[in-house]
Amino acid sequence: MLRFKKYLDYFKKLIYGESASAFEDQLSLLTSISVTIILAFSTIFNVAMGLKNSLIVSSFVGAIIYFGLYLLGRLVNRGKLFLLLFSIITLFYLDIIWYLNFASNGPVLPLFVVFYAFLILVFNRKYYALIFLIIFLNLLGMYLVESVYYNEIGTYLNIETKLLDIYMGMVFSLLVIYSFVVAIKKNYIHEQERARMSDRLKSAFLANMSHEIRTPLNAIVGFSSLISEADLTEDDKIMFREQVQSNSDYLISLIEDIIDVSKIESNQLTIKLQEINVVPLITKIVQTFQLAIASNKNVRVVTNLGATAILVTADQVRLEQILRNLLANAIKFTDDGVIEVDCEKRNDFYIFSVKDTGIGIHLEHQLAIFERFRKIDNSKQYLHRGTGIGLFLSKQLVELLGGKIWVESEVGVGSTFYFTIPA
Repeated sequence: MLRFKKYLDYFKKLIYGESASAFEDQLSLLTSISVTIILAFSTIFNVAMGLKNSLIVSSFVGAIIYFGLYLLGRLVNRGKLFLLLFSIITLFYLDIIWYLNFASNGPVLPLFVVFYAFLILVFNRKYYALIFLIIFLNLLGMYLVESVYYNEIGTYLNIETKLLDIYMGMVFSLLVIYSFVVAIKKNYIHEQERARMSDRLKSAFLANMSHEIRTPLNAIVGFSSLISEADLTEDDKIMFREQVQSNSDYLISLIEDIIDVSKIESNQLTIKLQEINVVPLITKIVQTFQLAIASNKNVRVVTNLGATAILVTADQVRLEQILRNLLANAIKFTDDGVIEVDCEKRNDFYIFSVKDTGIGIHLEHQLAIFERFRKIDNSKQYLHRGTGIGLFLSKQLVELLGGKIWVESEVGVGSTFYFTIPA
């Protein structure tokens, strides 16, 4: 079973590449490679049937075109422009082979129904009327061409060749439709699993959030009531006020993170770019976190940045938010050692890093930690405060700034979080 899954993953990687996660991307790539294979077999079939050279050349050229589209889809960022290019080329190609393949007497006409189904699957619902109009006008044009140039279009040499070609065309159409059904079913199963996982994560998030909000609120209420006690020493009052302040700050930070996640998911978070000298910014953040480290932790927060200015174009508030999230995360999972914050320019990007000597992250969890509401417990011996949205929020903010975020980690040694900002 594991061997089969390994081969299946290898096949998916071979067909879709590394980044084809959207259904439209997967369907366009699968269709491209399927049509390439079908046209390659059609070329052999046309030669074997002794059909005219124009049909042999058109199927051979079509195989090259669709293989080129497949490679293009693997190499470039797919999206609406790629789907539009794919659709325009397909429509023109279908018209050409329809004309060369004896028009309505040939096997091509059913392929327009298959093509229409493809367009409905990959384009947004608001384009359905336009798609229908284009296909209808195209079929009307084909009808007029065939009615005027019927004699020039010609027909098969004998009925056996005609029937064999038409039925083989139907087989090829069914194969393409089968690839559609497979893609739809896989996408449905994938989305169903994602929905179930999302429900589980939301339930866990709400339960965890209830605890996270209640904890600082209880501390604020409790210490606030104790401050009014008459027999307290001045040191006790100072300690109680510090507890109220620290829990208030944590609660405010928690609420701000929740609001930011909501804004990101509703596409309402705005980015205000400006030129920032990140050296004093990082120095200030490092000093703030060093002063706030709990007394039971033997941790130093440092930066090796010199006095030379490093100018980065970014949103200062969001950049500081990312660094604070990563530093808070590093301190949370580090009881002893050094946490180092750095920034350097490489090629067209500035690379920021937060390196710790904490408990580390297992390889299978290194992608999951950036997912929404995901919280990984590395050991049942530790109870770490947090909601599981800090790294998800950091990832979204980094991508809004045009960069990427990732982690390199070894269990028991530590972790280094990297993120980039375009230069």
